Amino acid sequence: MKSVAYSSLAAFLAHYRALQFAASRTADEDELFKGMSAAIATLSPEDRAALDSTAVASAARRNRERAELHLKRALVARAILSG
Repeated sequence: MKSVAYSSLAAFLAHYRALQFAASRTADEDELFKGMSAAIATLSPEDRAALDSTAVASAARRNRERAELHLKRALVARAILSG
């Protein structure tokens, strides 16, 4: 798998979602998506649900921000996100 380093969490999540909902993926894109999914899988189920939440209530927003922080730390540790 080709290693991809993202400059921001927003870029990582946008690419992840684009691959997630793509009608078809190349073999390289599929491998990349698997690696991205593995990084997200390290989060708790609550954090994964918060990342997908579109709720605008303050509690939901705080949960999403906390989940994003946990994901950011995991991605930096895997060298997927540049510090």
